[in-house]
Amino acid sequence: MSAKANSISNHPKVAGLILAGGEGRRMGGNKPFRELAGKPLIAHAISAAARQCNHLMISSNQDASLFAAFNLPVIPDKPELGHGPLGGILGGLSALPDDIDWLVSFPVDCPIVPDDMALQLIKAATDAGKKAAFASHAGRHHYLSAVWHRDTGEIIMRQFAADDRRVGGALDVANAVVVDFPVEPGQSTPFININTPTDLNAMDAVLASLINLSDR
Repeated sequence: MSAKANSISNHPKVAGLILAGGEGRRMGGNKPFRELAGKPLIAHAISAAARQCNHLMISSNQDASLFAAFNLPVIPDKPELGHGPLGGILGGLSALPDDIDWLVSFPVDCPIVPDDMALQLIKAATDAGKKAAFASHAGRHHYLSAVWHRDTGEIIMRQFAADDRRVGGALDVANAVVVDFPVEPGQSTPFININTPTDLNAMDAVLASLINLSDR
């Protein structure tokens, strides 16, 4: 059985949403297409999501033709542009296929996430009877690495009506479960955000060292 089949066969169908709508000013713009280890950041995020999701979408307000090479639907923010990543998440929830109730968000600047992230987040949420869960590592919360049930769209709409665009605020209202992801020996540190060229160079060096170690 393939790694992907193993990772998605034991939980409800889930859609993955690549959050690629940020301007990336600290990166100098065009963040999704900045190269890391020979391929654009968005390709790393898509690979991570594809290993654990049944359906993939890209969240962006840019021209969909920019992402044509990935052959994925490009979903704009809802209810309108300018609501930040929470608007992207609402757009993804609004575009869920009829047979999928869960959406997992993958920020484009976070190339390393656990392969069982979707499984662990959905399990934690359903076990607790909640509609959302998000990742945490080493005491730091990662609100954009989260799972959202389609019912949370109503919560997000109420947040916008209250002029609150915080992803963490919506997760608080949903009583989202926090799921800790420890690092096992030999694993890469997950959820590292790449926001600047310096971050990109540092991650490039980390991935290069891992590739070298795997070749020994």
